[in-house]
Amino acid sequence: MAPIRTRGSEPLVAPRPSRRRRRGAIIVLAALLMIVMMAVLAMSIDTGYMYTMQTQLDRSVDAAALAGAAVLIEGTEAAHEQVLEYLVRNPVGKQAVAVTEENLGELTARFVSEHANDYEILWGDWNAASGQITPTDTLPSAVSVSMTYPNLPFFFGRVLGHNTFAVHSSAVAMYQPRDIVVVLDFSGSMNDDSELKSINTFGLDAIMGGLAEMYSELGSPEYGNMVFEPQYITVAGAGNPMISVEYRYRSVYVTSEKPLQNVVLRFSDGSTQKTTISSGATTGTFAGTGSKAGKAIYRVWVKSDNNLSGEGYDYGEGFNFGTSTIRATIKTALGLNDVPYPYPSGSWNAFIDYGRSNSTNKSAGFEYRFGYANLINYWLEQQASYAKTPDLWKVSAQPVTALKDAVNVFMDYIREVDTNDRVSLVIYDALDGNAVVEVGLTTNLDLVPQITRQRQASHYHNYTNIGAGMQKARQELTARGRENAFKMIVLMTDGKANWYNGTYNEAAAESQVLSEAHADAALRYPVVAISLGAGADTALMAQVAEITKSRHFNVPGGAVLGDYREGLIQVFREIADARPLKLVQ
Repeated sequence: MAPIRTRGSEPLVAPRPSRRRRRGAIIVLAALLMIVMMAVLAMSIDTGYMYTMQTQLDRSVDAAALAGAAVLIEGTEAAHEQVLEYLVRNPVGKQAVAVTEENLGELTARFVSEHANDYEILWGDWNAASGQITPTDTLPSAVSVSMTYPNLPFFFGRVLGHNTFAVHSSAVAMYQPRDIVVVLDFSGSMNDDSELKSINTFGLDAIMGGLAEMYSELGSPEYGNMVFEPQYITVAGAGNPMISVEYRYRSVYVTSEKPLQNVVLRFSDGSTQKTTISSGATTGTFAGTGSKAGKAIYRVWVKSDNNLSGEGYDYGEGFNFGTSTIRATIKTALGLNDVPYPYPSGSWNAFIDYGRSNSTNKSAGFEYRFGYANLINYWLEQQASYAKTPDLWKVSAQPVTALKDAVNVFMDYIREVDTNDRVSLVIYDALDGNAVVEVGLTTNLDLVPQITRQRQASHYHNYTNIGAGMQKARQELTARGRENAFKMIVLMTDGKANWYNGTYNEAAAESQVLSEAHADAALRYPVVAISLGAGADTALMAQVAEITKSRHFNVPGGAVLGDYREGLIQVFREIADARPLKLVQ
């Protein structure tokens, strides 16, 4: 054992021999780590690139499928072209190329040439149960797009012998099923354009032509001896010679078999006027003159030959048109005494009073004239409801007929593509002045136009309760709408909201409309608002559309009866075509 040397009291330890220092070890280690880090970085870059390319392709295919589905209504060829266009406009793994209308065809042809085996486009109907598209060329509702880019280059993978990679994506887009409630105005004003009151707008010939068409649509019925064009009544005398008087209220036209000698008129105020005829004439028109000009005639005496009546000096045969007898006189002259009045409400006496005193009839030039033209106008204006005149749904009154035609077209366009849409029909007003669900949400698209066709202006009620119609629509969608369906309301009116809670109140009725619009907005039910004609409250309808984030269409009509038809059809066609789209795969 070696001795331990000490210094003082502390032992001294002998030092160990020193080792040679190792130089450059950290550099080698760092180099190795850098290689590993570069490999990891290369792998990360390539992996990130792969994910980026996959994301780009997913977006491109999704956009192409949605674009193709959006034009399926135009046919499968249009859908195919639209899919290719969106695949071309959204390339994967290439620098962006400006696509213009001029070079789109060339770029599409190049894409098809390069990727002929890389994409597949199918159309058909989506089967949610199987999760697959069922191919069909007959009214398809969905588009399937599948696309592969098989040779996208790696940046660093080629070091490991992997030069390229492939990405694949597919998508199915379809029309989203809709639950649509159509809310229609069947108030009394929906006949107005065909009534005599609209002569100043459309002209007498147009109105009379429309009334003639409606008379034919009712089967050209015959009542007494009336003819279509309103005529003054003619009353035949009973004496010798034979005398007849055509009564024109403020004048009379007299005809006799023998020369007239004098005509005596008694007016509504009891005064009389005698006209002596010495010319030998057998006919003539007689009316008040001087201070009696324009007075209504209540009695007429016609002296021809020696037919004295004994009622006064030189008074001939008498004809009575006074207030106590005029109804019976007119009814007899029209041959209506033994003719039953054809409908549940109204009467021949009411029609006669209409022809005598109604201001609309008078302004048309038909005062004290009677015929099928103003009989139909009497029904349209004063007996329009189904309970009163149940055949009026058959006639082509305007604008209600234009509305019916537009609803037919609306249903036709919805049928063109089977997207499982359902439609409901609400009309206002109901018997209680509110609204009624005539057809609940149904896929039977024939039922809505059928019921619409069988309704008439003022079918249940005469006034305009727009808010009640919107309320019924909202309740129908909330109670019976499908969870995944796109829910919407189509609202039409030709007038102003004026009925609320059983009374005529424009301010309260308008307030209810806006309240219902906010209720629909809270539920995300867009209300497509259609205002029809000059009488519609376009400002209110525009507010409804704005509140519910929808659109307002105004169909102003024109100077020709029935001008509304094409405008309404175009609006309903646009609504039918605006189908919401969704990706289902």
